[in-house]
Amino acid sequence: MVGLPESYDLNLQALRSQVLQLQKVLHPDRFAQAEATTRRFSLEWSTRLNEALAVLRDPLKRADYLLQRQGIDALGEQVKVADPSLLMTQMVYRERLEDLLAARDQNGLDQLRGEVEDASSKAVNKLHILLKNLPCEQVDEAGSVLRELQFLDKLLGEIERGEESLQNL
Repeated sequence: MVGLPESYDLNLQALRSQVLQLQKVLHPDRFAQAEATTRRFSLEWSTRLNEALAVLRDPLKRADYLLQRQGIDALGEQVKVADPSLLMTQMVYRERLEDLLAARDQNGLDQLRGEVEDASSKAVNKLHILLKNLPCEQVDEAGSVLRELQFLDKLLGEIERGEESLQNL
């Protein structure tokens, strides 16, 4: 859609540049005086372009998109997390977060945030390797790493909300 090769390893600067060029051509303001069909077409494609940019800029959404293009729904509701180490990691991190919030330990939250960000970076690096050549041949492993990244992403959001709640006390 944006004229770049389908790949997990995207040049984000090239992506932004390409999207900017397309936005200039498709922006609804350029078609304000056009027929209703043309205005609607412009609005629809401009919206799709913005949605594509949001997916492609986010490592989690980009990996999910690429796997879905192969017919793999790694984050679907029917997918069961069978990896016991990921389940244990989730429990440990969530307990730590609860304990740190209960103790109002900002330094501990900062440390936890750093650990989760490091783990997230490692997961993204694994996805770069697994999704380097498409179609992906290690879809089970890629799906597992994608679920791990989803968990870490949600946990970072919970940490941020916890930090905000501590600041508001």
